[in-house]
Amino acid sequence: MIDITTDAQNTAIVQVNGKIIGNTVVEFRQALHQQMEIGNVNLIIDLTNVPLLDSTALGVIIITWQILQRSEGKLVLLSPQQAVSSILEITRLTSILEVYDTKEAALNAFT
Repeated sequence: MIDITTDAQNTAIVQVNGKIIGNTVVEFRQALHQQMEIGNVNLIIDLTNVPLLDSTALGVIIITWQILQRSEGKLVLLSPQQAVSSILEITRLTSILEVYDTKEAALNAFT
């Protein structure tokens, strides 16, 4: 399940609950694209409640990051669990993606 909130600075916070694998990736992709279509170019993907994601989900994150870079927007990740952090480190995505431990720190990345 995906919940989306927007803060006072029009930063969309996409909170995912559960594994992002298989059919869930389609819902995840649609949620991110919907935010970009309505003009939200600053996205926080909250991974606090995501115990696992697959390579397709990583692809969705990377493509979204690339689109936002071209649109002068920004994507950051919030509080990934240990297994997800390990995947991000192994794939070296931590070298291009900003990862924050707290919501406040993630929001401050846009100021």
